[in-house]
Amino acid sequence: AGERAFAEHGFWQAHVADIARRAGCSVGSFYRRFQDKEALFFALQAHMAGRSAENITTFFPDPACETDPLDVMSTRLVATSARSMGRIEGYFRALFELSLRGQDVWPSMRQLEIFEAQKIQDLLERRGIPVEAGFPERAQLAVRMMHGQIITQLLHGPGPVLDRAEVRNL
Repeated sequence: AGERAFAEHGFWQAHVADIARRAGCSVGSFYRRFQDKEALFFALQAHMAGRSAENITTFFPDPACETDPLDVMSTRLVATSARSMGRIEGYFRALFELSLRGQDVWPSMRQLEIFEAQKIQDLLERRGIPVEAGFPERAQLAVRMMHGQIITQLLHGPGPVLDRAEVRNL
């Protein structure tokens, strides 16, 4: 319910009463479970990080990752990420809203970047492709840039390369 409310209204415009109504509970029940809307957001963030880690874990063992050319596999990774991220566009809007207000919302995103970069390195090593020193940091930066581009497209619409519909259709 919170995810849907944040997706539709962003963080600041989502109201506890609306979240409670969507969840089929009272406002009092909401506050018995969460100190405030921010606590709910961080619980959702932890849940979404877990789902994202599961998606990453599922993507890389796919046999196609072992055999497809790296550019094809990379395109599939970007497309899969864009589809997954597009389903929770409002979450990213809320994440930025909180970030702009000084909340430290980025640690779980950074952990996911590290995890995904490690999975890329593991795949390359399984394929017998040598990995240089410093690769993990460069791979993490590449993953951050990919995620950042996808989020930018989702939140700000058409850009010079892909428009919002193209990102969602990847």
